[in-house]
Order: sequence, then structure tokens, then C-alpha cells
Amino acid sequence: MLKKTRGESHLDTTIHSKRDTIIPATIFLMLYAVWAILVSADSQFIHQFDTALIGIICNNNPAITKFATTFTNLGNTSVIMIETIILVVILGIFKKYAYAFFTAGTMIAANGYNWIIKHAIARQRPSVHHLVDAHGYSFPSGHSVGSATLFGILIVLTILLIKNKAAKTVLCIVWLCFPLLIGYTRIFNHVHYPSDVVGGFLEGIAFLLIGYSFLYHYYLETRVQEKN
Repeated sequence: MLKKTRGESHLDTTIHSKRDTIIPATIFLMLYAVWAILVSADSQFIHQFDTALIGIICNNNPAITKFATTFTNLGNTSVIMIETIILVVILGIFKKYAYAFFTAGTMIAANGYNWIIKHAIARQRPSVHHLVDAHGYSFPSGHSVGSATLFGILIVLTILLIKNKAAKTVLCIVWLCFPLLIGYTRIFNHVHYPSDVVGGFLEGIAFLLIGYSFLYHYYLETRVQEKN
């Protein structure tokens, strides 16, 4: 019998400790659907939610304004696309083809669906002065969808591929901070309502979990079964 390498043993142990994510994916899709219905219906709850969070988040602090107007660019569609392409290429170079397809497929599905919903609901952006340029409809926030999906993918890849527990924990925390901060800047810059950002996060997480479910069934689970 051939002895497994440390990397293979780590991956097998990690896979065995994970489960299919289709149930949580369904839950997040349902939450997203309810949230989208509330937004499209212009409900009083959404108005109160947006007003409360805008009052907490928005201010005229020069340092925060400088940070928000700069950091928000990391969630631009062009930047997210470039980051995704670089990640897919790196995974391809290291022959992690299943992970590359998982990354590309999940990003394409999430952002494609986001475009459809944006035009279906056609919510106008906040009418106040925007601190950065923003075009198109408001719900859901494309920056939030793209960043939640991409950095969620990075969290998944980190859990699956990084062996050192300390490095894994630090990286996951760093990846988590990016979409949260990008979502914050979209509200601070007056280009999205808080409900747009929440909707984007719900959609991004839902598609991340759907993508992982495919990865689990068609690669991770199959690989373990073949080795047993």
C-alpha cells in the first residue's frame, strides 16, 4: 500500500469533516427571496432598517471618508473580475482544476444572477450626493455580491488547502473583513442602502454554498470514495 503524503492526509481529513451545504444554501436563498420581496414591495420594515443603519454608519469624518472612497474600489466589478481571473489561473498552474472550475462557475453564476435581479427589481439608488461614481440600479449591491462570493471562495479554499491552523485562522479572518468593509463603504459613500448590501451578502453566500455543494458532490466526496 502506498503511504499518503501529509498534504493528502490533511485534505482527506478536512473533506471528511465537511458536509454538503445544499440545506444552508436553500435557507440563504429563501432568506434572500424574502428580503428581495420586502425591498421590491417598498416595505416599512426596509425603510426603518435603512434609516437606522444610515444614521449609525454615515458621518463627515475626513479620515473615514478618505478610507471609504478608496477601499470601495476593491469591490469594483473590474477589480473583482481581475482578482477572480488571477485566482483561477493560479489554481490552474498548481493543477487544482476542480477548485478553478468551482471559483469560476460560482462567480459567473452569482454575478449573472445579480444582473438579472437588479433589472427585475430596478430599485433606484439613494438620491443624496454620492461620494463615488455609481451607475445602474441599487438592489442588490454588486460590490457586496462580488466580494462576498469571491472572498467566501477564498475562505473555502483556505480551509481545504492550508494545513497550518494558525495561518488558516488568520487568513479566514482577513478574507471575512474584506466584504464587510466593502459593504460598509457602499453605505458610507451613499451609493447603496443598507438593505442593498444585506441583499448582496445573502445572495453571495447562497451562491457560495451552492457552488461548494457541487464541489463536494462532484469532486471532494468522489475523491475520498476512490481512495477508500
